[in-house]
Amino acid sequence: MKMEKNMIRTASSAVFLLLFAVSAAVTAQAPDYGMLDGSPYDPATDPNPDLFISSWKNSMPRHSHGSLVERDIFTANRSDPLKPHRKGAVLTSVNRFSHASLETFTSTVPVTLRDEQLIFYIDSGEGTLFAGKQTAELHGGVGFIMPPGIEYTMKNTGGVPLTMYIISEPIPEGFKPNRTVVVRDENKLPFRGSNGHWTHIDKPFFTGADGLAVLVGMNPVRYDPMTMGQPHSHGVGVEEVWFALEGDITLLLGKQLRNLPVGSAYKIPPDGKTPHSNINVSDKPIKLFWFMMNVATEEIPYSQLTSKPYDPETEPNIDMFIRSWKESMPRHTHGSLLERDILLKGDGDTINPSVRGAALKYVNRFTQASLMAHHTTLPETLHGEQEIFYVLSGKGTVTAGNVTEDLSAGIAVLMPENLEFSMSNTGDEPLEMYLISEPVPEGFRPNDNMLVVDVNSKPFYISDGHWIGVAKAVFATADGLGTLESIQVCTFSPMTFFHPHSHVEGTEEVWTGMYDPSYFLLGKQIRCQPPGTAYMIPTDGKTPHANFNVSDDPVKLFYFARYRDHEVRK
Repeated sequence: MKMEKNMIRTASSAVFLLLFAVSAAVTAQAPDYGMLDGSPYDPATDPNPDLFISSWKNSMPRHSHGSLVERDIFTANRSDPLKPHRKGAVLTSVNRFSHASLETFTSTVPVTLRDEQLIFYIDSGEGTLFAGKQTAELHGGVGFIMPPGIEYTMKNTGGVPLTMYIISEPIPEGFKPNRTVVVRDENKLPFRGSNGHWTHIDKPFFTGADGLAVLVGMNPVRYDPMTMGQPHSHGVGVEEVWFALEGDITLLLGKQLRNLPVGSAYKIPPDGKTPHSNINVSDKPIKLFWFMMNVATEEIPYSQLTSKPYDPETEPNIDMFIRSWKESMPRHTHGSLLERDILLKGDGDTINPSVRGAALKYVNRFTQASLMAHHTTLPETLHGEQEIFYVLSGKGTVTAGNVTEDLSAGIAVLMPENLEFSMSNTGDEPLEMYLISEPVPEGFRPNDNMLVVDVNSKPFYISDGHWIGVAKAVFATADGLGTLESIQVCTFSPMTFFHPHSHVEGTEEVWTGMYDPSYFLLGKQIRCQPPGTAYMIPTDGKTPHANFNVSDDPVKLFYFARYRDHEVRK
């Protein structure tokens, strides 16, 4: 018996690894939609994202303009643009990017720029700018381009420090600077909308037409709660920097997640393979500021998901593919088992289900099942279907034929057809389970006995195709599945993000929260995933999905999938 179980485990492991390869192949069939590089993070070849993230709070202060206290965020790169010689030394077209403050009721000394042009963005406080014959009131949201050749000073007129961000541009040969200072007040500018990169709500601030010397543009950008930007990367010739102004910001950079505190900034490594996305999973808006230099024209493979804005007329309504058992009415099966539907078989339309949660095409049903304390189900024999149970909590036993096995959290049962079985709750709390009913194909030969595995004792396997898929194989085709090919329990470590990818017709992939809430990207939108909530990926080849964990603790998800028709055991 032990030898047989070991052979099954070995087969399950091999199939598990194969299925991730199949998943990648299925994903690759989606044409003309854009994909991200799915290879795992390799510190030998991938840029270290932490070298491209920095805060002024990590820098030593210095004085400029007489009484301005300036602290660097980014400085010039003097080595490999993809491997900076130190943290924050990442700039290749801009001289420096810094944060500065002017204490209350103090003024800077008169300064005239010669070999550089400065762009100022006021973060907080109040003051006055004196530049040549111009004056301008300064407060949060005001920015100005200070060209060379104009003498200027700033005065703090308020009761708190006047804080600001400063960008230093070099003066290119032949550049003709402005003869006056261009001043913009963000508070008086209209929003441009949210069509850029899915959910960017920005305000046009400065462009080359306003007198920028090197940069092509810079804008404040807002993200509403529960939104994220389109993940995409940049190639050689691009210098794009984002700095955090307000809110609780989560950053995807490369294949890793980071918190981006206010006062921090990041630059996208220009390798064409390091995607970035700003993510807001809080209940309040977040705000960043963006500036960019761009001379790249080459199209880069695996650089982005589609940048088209969400179109409800042509794209699936993702909420039709998301459902919790708490939204369902209870019903009794197996005599005393209480089932509540999570996902159900639909009418065959896997893109536009007619009923919320009725999205399954190949599986009969997926439910939350409960057996009350000290209750026992009636003896039952399945016909035309198999049932898979995964125990979430509680204690009990399952009996089939002449075999009785114990049930507890992490125990999974594959119950074949034509075998009488019953379950008992031997504890004082409900026995809580996920239940999958899968049809058996014509001519399929089911297992002779039930298969019970303790997933807690199984080893982890790491996906090499989707960045951070750390999973334990529960059942696979070799174990006796009839329609499904893979059932797994996947663990996502704190601050990790799954590789976004989509699926095509013929697949059926479902992810379900188990014990703790997490988040997922589906299409161009993000949702919270409480325990007991599942989602299925629409099979149009255009709806990417990714699970991510922004908490301090690991989260577990229950996964099952069918990728293609597979040979039945006869």
